[in-house]
Amino acid sequence: MRKAWAPAKTSIGSFRARARALRWMGLLTASVALIAIGSLLNLIAPGLKHAVAAGERQHPGIHLIPLDAPLAEHGVYPPGIALGNFDGAYALATLYRSGVFAGNKVALWGSEAGALKAGNYPVDEFVYVLEGELVTVDADGTRREFRPGDTFVIPKGWAGTWDMKTRFKKIIVNF
Repeated sequence: MRKAWAPAKTSIGSFRARARALRWMGLLTASVALIAIGSLLNLIAPGLKHAVAAGERQHPGIHLIPLDAPLAEHGVYPPGIALGNFDGAYALATLYRSGVFAGNKVALWGSEAGALKAGNYPVDEFVYVLEGELVTVDADGTRREFRPGDTFVIPKGWAGTWDMKTRFKKIIVNF
């Protein structure tokens, strides 16, 4: 049994562990030194900007979402999505696109009455119903009805039917 005051025997494993710890301490010290040098440069030459900062712009302001914007973008769902006699035509007004995440947007979407079938909805989508009546039926048979003022989320991957009983308009937020 080793006495508390006696030095421990050095093994190759403990030597490697110490070497690894010293290497990490060196990296940490170098990182701190670089941060300190950068801070010192900012104090010495405050007029100089980093390359990233040179491209900065002012903070953006609040972006208004006009609910009466014209639905100027037109599209038609591909065959197999529209059900029955519905031609699958819809109109859209993209009101805001995210500068951070491609594909994230706020838009108005509208269509005449008709039904659609979704097998794997491509995005998460928050919906606020502006006009019309909608009945959805999930793949498991869960039926829901929505009217103006109702809100819900269509999760990415949702499968089911989307039956617009009347002309339908919604504001959407894809995320």
